[in-house]
Amino acid sequence: MTRQSDAQVVAIISAFHPPEDLPERVLQLNKQVAQTVVVDDGSDVDRSSTVLQELEVMGCTVIRMPENSGIAAALNAGINLALEKWSPDFVVTLDQDSALDPGYIAAALETLADAKARGIQPGLISAQSHNELNVPLLSRKAEFPEAFDPLQSGALIPVSTLKAVGMMDERLFIDCVDSEFNLRVRSHGLATLIGKGCNMTHSLGHAQPMMLFGWHVTVLGTKRHVHSHAPFRVYYITRNSIYLWRQYGARFPGWLVRRLRFQLESDIFRLLYGANRKGQVHALARGCWDGWTGRLGKIDPALQRRISS
Repeated sequence: MTRQSDAQVVAIISAFHPPEDLPERVLQLNKQVAQTVVVDDGSDVDRSSTVLQELEVMGCTVIRMPENSGIAAALNAGINLALEKWSPDFVVTLDQDSALDPGYIAAALETLADAKARGIQPGLISAQSHNELNVPLLSRKAEFPEAFDPLQSGALIPVSTLKAVGMMDERLFIDCVDSEFNLRVRSHGLATLIGKGCNMTHSLGHAQPMMLFGWHVTVLGTKRHVHSHAPFRVYYITRNSIYLWRQYGARFPGWLVRRLRFQLESDIFRLLYGANRKGQVHALARGCWDGWTGRLGKIDPALQRRISS
């Protein structure tokens, strides 16, 4: 068991139509943290009630959001409850499809303590690897490497960071919430370190075959796949990425250029090989416009229906 007596850690899990195996993951997570809060972000009652009830029986605190309000709002609701109820030293935020390896929290806390002893002020500690694959780094030369763009899932965040930089930006709703928070942390002179030896198992989403004129694209003897997003997600990714440029482009131009390259590669593959290309193009165009004009918040339902049809 890696539960810390000196540093209280509360886990915050955002959920939407939580999978049936979530309680099994939480059971293992509870060996590493003092408390677990699961925030259901407006799921259909009939589809989620059994899982949520099972979590409550296990001793988890469950928050049921009255409507789908986005991952930032869900995490903020869980964090605020944790701060009011337990006054923890740290929170660790997680998606419903993520699982921390045994010893993850202890290793993250050890990295944080070592960094502070060397005069580094960590704003958060994230995973060193996802599914045993190392995450991209800001620099390979640092004694305490920083993740390039750490996911919020698996991020161990000191409460002192939240007090200094604020909570998750709910206006983004979903996508780029973690990127914006990371840039805000760095804007305050804090580091986004990786936890040495911290591995998180995380779902990579649905992969579709790369199809070109009915042919499954094959490169070097391997059939290729593309991780496709629904058009409404493409809208959020595009809109919120432009918002990041407008807010942080002057301060972090190199970081944003590097991130833009990753995004363009994904967009091109989706447009070439993904499904609903018409909806994807419409979502990209509208996302660009709303991002540039500063229109944030939840996507208009009428727009979501148009780009999804």
